[in-house]
Amino acid sequence: MILTLLFFAAGIALLWAGTEAVLRRVPRLAAWLRVSPLVVTVLLLAVMTSLPELSVSMFASLRGMPSAAMGNIVGSNFATLTFVAGICALWRPIVVGPTIRERESGWMILTAALLLVLSMDGRLSRTDGLLLITAYIPYFRGTLDDARKQRRVVPASPAAVPWLDLAVFALGVGMVVLGAEWIVRHGSILALRLGMSDLLVGVTFYAFGTSLPELAIALGAVFRRQADVTLGEVYASNIFTGLVVAGTLALVRPLPVEPFVTGRDLPLLILAGALLQMFVTTGGRFVRSEAVVMIGLFILFLYAQFAGVGLALP
Repeated sequence: MILTLLFFAAGIALLWAGTEAVLRRVPRLAAWLRVSPLVVTVLLLAVMTSLPELSVSMFASLRGMPSAAMGNIVGSNFATLTFVAGICALWRPIVVGPTIRERESGWMILTAALLLVLSMDGRLSRTDGLLLITAYIPYFRGTLDDARKQRRVVPASPAAVPWLDLAVFALGVGMVVLGAEWIVRHGSILALRLGMSDLLVGVTFYAFGTSLPELAIALGAVFRRQADVTLGEVYASNIFTGLVVAGTLALVRPLPVEPFVTGRDLPLLILAGALLQMFVTTGGRFVRSEAVVMIGLFILFLYAQFAGVGLALP
């Protein structure tokens, strides 16, 4: 038990040290690439911080806990969209740029809706997995197109490749992912000893634990007043997890989807995405009163998990 607690504490230390290293390098890499920090967040940061969701869900699926794998995907996306975004806006209201309002927000809702439609038959098949991964391609290409447009506007710089910044950035992301993995692995030992079901562990403990990289990056960006990185990380990570991570898991091994997920959790995820889109498109700011609503929705989600409350679709 003592060793488990030590690893848990070490995971928290790695998480925050890695976050500091990453956020110091994002503006530098964006300047060298002649793109906005949002592009670096979508193409690099969000993908790398989604590795815990992929690794934990894959591990759970291959070890005979497919319900925990699907629960982790949905629960992690919900925690990121409500709790992480809400905590950041509570600390400091977030000014939301046009790209996030017009592209990332819509893609987040589309991702959750597509997951729900494909899961209505009670499983994510390999065909469903291929469809999810294919759906990510136009989003990825749209981000690349934005990067090309920005590079045409920003004059070329003779600066050398910032190898040190790239190395520290990669090391920082590795620390964030490893720290989250330690937190999830050793914390879940305690959760399972308490007799929690596979789905409940996945939707709550795994989901919150694997959302820690997004929380660390997004909150750190708030401290540094990097607004695009804050919500960009929330949205881009959810889109990547919902399409690529879920799609990859279904390709490796089809995932059963329990009725609670399609009748309660995914509809709540769509609702959370629609609410956040409404908030960020009115006034171009995500403010504290709106953050309270999102955190309240997260509390409702947790209550529904532990109380077994369903929101069955007609």
